[in-house]
Amino acid sequence: MKGIDIQNVHPKLKVKRKAIRLLVEKILTSEKADSSVDVIFVDDAKMKQLNRRFTRREKTTDVLSFGMREGQACAIEYPSLGDVYVSLDQAKRQAEEYGVGFHKEVEHLVVHGVLHLLGYDHKGKKEEGIMRQKEQMYLQKMEKFLSKSRR
Repeated sequence: MKGIDIQNVHPKLKVKRKAIRLLVEKILTSEKADSSVDVIFVDDAKMKQLNRRFTRREKTTDVLSFGMREGQACAIEYPSLGDVYVSLDQAKRQAEEYGVGFHKEVEHLVVHGVLHLLGYDHKGKKEEGIMRQKEQMYLQKMEKFLSKSRR
């Protein structure tokens, strides 16, 4: 494992960095990806700026993944798999909407973003099913691990 860098640049909301690092480590290990990943937590303003610049959408979103091994760049061996940006403002709204805890929603978005970096997608029904299954598997593994460590 080369490294996992967690940055929280949100001015108010905080995340459980240790839990996020552990979650990403478990995914990368299970997927046999010996790469580094950066996870950056931002506010809606920054996410809207990123979304506008890279997807041409004029709104915020919950998670964006920027893979270093996609398209033309894949001919170059990068030490990093890529970056995952998560809007903590959007995560908070979604947690309330879905009736889950804030940190659970953040973990879900991180898993989703990392899976995108690993090549998973949800463009078709089959691909979406595989991706959702992976998301649930990793979130359940994390929950089991955390419940054991609390004993």
